[in-house]
Amino acid sequence: MDVTLKGKAAPFSPPRGFFPRFDWRARRVWERDLVAWLKIYKTSLLLNFGEPFMNLVALGFGLGTYVASLENVSFAAYIAPGLLASTAMLGVSYDMAFSGFAKLHRDGVYDSILTGPVEVESIVGGEILWEISRSILYGSTFLTVIFLLGLIQSPLALLVSPLMVLPGIIFAAPALVVATLARVEDQLFYYFTLAITPMFMFSGIFFPVENLPPLARNLIWFTPLYHVVRLSRGLVLGRITPDLWTSLCWLLVVAVLQLPVLVYFMKRKLLS
Repeated sequence: MDVTLKGKAAPFSPPRGFFPRFDWRARRVWERDLVAWLKIYKTSLLLNFGEPFMNLVALGFGLGTYVASLENVSFAAYIAPGLLASTAMLGVSYDMAFSGFAKLHRDGVYDSILTGPVEVESIVGGEILWEISRSILYGSTFLTVIFLLGLIQSPLALLVSPLMVLPGIIFAAPALVVATLARVEDQLFYYFTLAITPMFMFSGIFFPVENLPPLARNLIWFTPLYHVVRLSRGLVLGRITPDLWTSLCWLLVVAVLQLPVLVYFMKRKLLS
């Protein structure tokens, strides 16, 4: 809401407290998202799971017939963990960007929720919990598929499912921030063209990034998908190295830093 001082509207200044709340109100927001998703879950699974699966079949078992091996494993086994990571990223990003835009600009869902005893921090907490759930669902489903295809080489792959908590946070937060900034729905595609697609292509899913120019390698290192891919591949192939702890720590830092930024933009949008 605008505060008028001496005839002028003061700039928005949200109240203090910029961290999501994961309380019972957030759980209600999560339950609302679950009920809505259950009405369209077949379409949602097909759209979010179908493309990475087709990439695995076409590239892993198609192009892979012309690639003898990569880092001492078959091409299919090499790209499978990366595609698993990208499945979580794409599913969370598309859902949070487009459903978030609809709730903010078209359907008034968040405004309706705020009429009850729910604050913005709990709304954000509920949405983050929901996207974590989606990330775990899609990651675990894809993990099951690559297990049935015989592409898993270590029981450590079971740790991939809890790892999917981090992509649920890391890719949901910027997508919802973009939704608060977009004026029309078409503007969301800029985010996917300029951020999501480059990460998908250059985060080590299809080829090692070590042979790229130093500047490119340094830029890629800061992208979150690169580290999710490294961790997923290490667990699926049973290749645990000390630098994977660096990747895990970096993802935790990114997740923690993103959450207060998201709460700020949500408050600016909903309370101004």
